[in-house]
Amino acid sequence: MKLRSFAMLLLLGGLAACGTAPTTIDEPFPTTSSAPMATTQPTVDSMMQPTEPMSMTDDMMQPTEPMSMTDESMTDDMMQPSDPMPMTDDMIEPTMMPTAESRVEPSAVPAEPVMLSSGAFRGIDHESRGMAKLYKQPDGSIILRLNDFYVEPGPDMYIFVAKAADIHQPSDLQAGYLELSKLKGSEGNQNYNLPNDFDPALYNNVVIWCEKYQVLMAVAPIQ
Repeated sequence: MKLRSFAMLLLLGGLAACGTAPTTIDEPFPTTSSAPMATTQPTVDSMMQPTEPMSMTDDMMQPTEPMSMTDESMTDDMMQPSDPMPMTDDMIEPTMMPTAESRVEPSAVPAEPVMLSSGAFRGIDHESRGMAKLYKQPDGSIILRLNDFYVEPGPDMYIFVAKAADIHQPSDLQAGYLELSKLKGSEGNQNYNLPNDFDPALYNNVVIWCEKYQVLMAVAPIQ
């Protein structure tokens, strides 16, 4: 009788160990600051603006005395017509004015993060809720963000991205999966970086996995 009671206590203790105290985390959405700032370049319109007129003073407004031209002051050299200056090809070449196509525009403003896909979590024999979202950052990196996430607390939990179209049991992971890290918390907003060579087209689900008991906790589609 005592042995049976002891075995029951061990069984109940093992079942209780699957549940642990919830851990809450609230990470802000990550932003990248490596994008260059836009710089404003001068445009043709600003270069063609008229300059302020020069103010006229009283001295400048006084008429000048005309030079008297007398026969004595006029010499033969001054009366002779000057030779015309020869015109060269460079002098008759038309001046090229800038066109609208040559206008220099400011450099482009960096793009905002783009959401590639998202899906709602569903629990597998455990309670779960919230959203899994894939984002592509302006620098080209991809992150997985869990929004308003909750999963029933458990020990030794990990987060995967899996290739199988549907995940219902552990054997479905045999189609291939990528382990991201240990789960940061059982609830709250969380961010996970994806590898540089990550291909979103190859992975269909986000998986919460309990390593200690080898069970699925929750799944969210990301296709």
